[in-house]
Amino acid sequence: MANERQVKRRIGAAQNISKITKAMEMVAASKMKKAQDQALAARPYSQALYDSITTISQAAKLNEHPLLSTHEEGIPLVVVIGTDKGLCGALNANLAKELNAWKKQHRNGEVVAVGKKAVLFTRSVGMTVHAQFTDLPEHLRFQDVIAVVSLVLQGFVERRFSSVDVIYTDFINTLSQKPKVAGLLPLSKIFKPDVVEEKDSDEEPKEYVFEPNPKEILAHLLPFYLENTLYHSFLEAKASEHSARMVAMKNASENAAELMDELRLIYNKTRQQNVTGELLDIISATMALN
Repeated sequence: MANERQVKRRIGAAQNISKITKAMEMVAASKMKKAQDQALAARPYSQALYDSITTISQAAKLNEHPLLSTHEEGIPLVVVIGTDKGLCGALNANLAKELNAWKKQHRNGEVVAVGKKAVLFTRSVGMTVHAQFTDLPEHLRFQDVIAVVSLVLQGFVERRFSSVDVIYTDFINTLSQKPKVAGLLPLSKIFKPDVVEEKDSDEEPKEYVFEPNPKEILAHLLPFYLENTLYHSFLEAKASEHSARMVAMKNASENAAELMDELRLIYNKTRQQNVTGELLDIISATMALN
């Protein structure tokens, strides 16, 4: 009977786990939909901004802007966008692997860790946390990432950072999220100075009238592009987090259900064995008395 009670207790524990994971799955699914819509809605705007800067760059000297200058002064910096909470599968572990690979190429690099888990795995790989940002709101707004942008922008302009990269989880779909390393600064990694895109068609190149001049426009657009790029990385990371957590909790619920089925089978077999043993004892005693 002791074994029977043990199995029954394990079935109860599995049921409680299943209820918890199912509730967490539903919460994550609700947050995931909002985060996905926010990330997907930002993509066309980011692409349009990139196209605008590319067009203007054909009429201006990009290499004159400080955000495009390449210098060796300062240290390499990487912004790692992790999560504040766990239970989201291998998302943070994959980010830690990417950070470890980045560390091998930048021996004296430091990290701006976003999220409590990012702070933990940054220290676990033996890197210096230059700054940390935790407890960001679920529904991100542009002003929520201004502090990170200001730190990166000011540090690069003052030549305290030689380069700035970002590591985040790129949202592909609900079942697929991949860690991604992207270069932020200098922006010459993204916009090549004095490069004009080749046109496949025979159309004549369009002429634009800029007001004010292209140099002044770029002076405003390039910092804004950096802000928007980093903000979009945050949105992609948030959508990936909720998607990964929903899938992880769904798998946990299914595993708990399978475990309960196995335990019920064991419980029924144990109970049947005990009943059979008791019947044999009764029959044996009756035969002995007769």
